[in-house]
Amino acid sequence: MNQFRLFPLQASSGAAQVDWLYFGLTAMMLFFCAVVFLPIVYFLIRYRRGSSADRSNSSSGNNLLESGWTLCPLVISLGFFTWGALVYYHVERPPRDALEVQVVAKQWMWKLQHAEGKKEINELHVPLGQAVVLKMTSQDVIHSFFIPAFRVKQDVVP
Repeated sequence: MNQFRLFPLQASSGAAQVDWLYFGLTAMMLFFCAVVFLPIVYFLIRYRRGSSADRSNSSSGNNLLESGWTLCPLVISLGFFTWGALVYYHVERPPRDALEVQVVAKQWMWKLQHAEGKKEINELHVPLGQAVVLKMTSQDVIHSFFIPAFRVKQDVVP
C-alpha cells in the first residue's frame, strides 16, 4: 500500500527551498489565526450576556500597542517577501552550463527537443544532477507546464 505523502518527492535543488517557504507561511498563518481567534473566544466567554464582567468605558488607546501590532506584521511580511524573492531568484536563474531543451506546447501535447537533437512527446528525460533550462513557447493558446517534483509551474504563451 502506498504511503500518504503531503508533497511529491523533491527532484530539484529548489524544491526543498519552496517547501520550507510553504511551511513557514503556513506556520505564520496558524500563529496569526491563533493570535486573532483565541482572544475572540476568550472575550466571547468573558463578556457574554448575563456575566458579571465590568463593561465600563476603558481608556482611549495605547499608541505603543497599536504601533506594535501594525509594525510587527509589516516586518514579518517583508521578511517572508524577501525569503520568497530569494527562492524565486534561485529557482528561475539557471546556471551557465545548463542543458537547453526546447519545449513547444500544442493542443493536447508537449513537444520537447534536446540540444543534441533527441525529441520527446509529453515526457521529459534529463540527466541526473545536470541543470536544465527549458525554452518554452506555445503554438496555439496559453498552456501551463507543471512538474510537481520540481515545484515549478510556468505558463506558456504563443
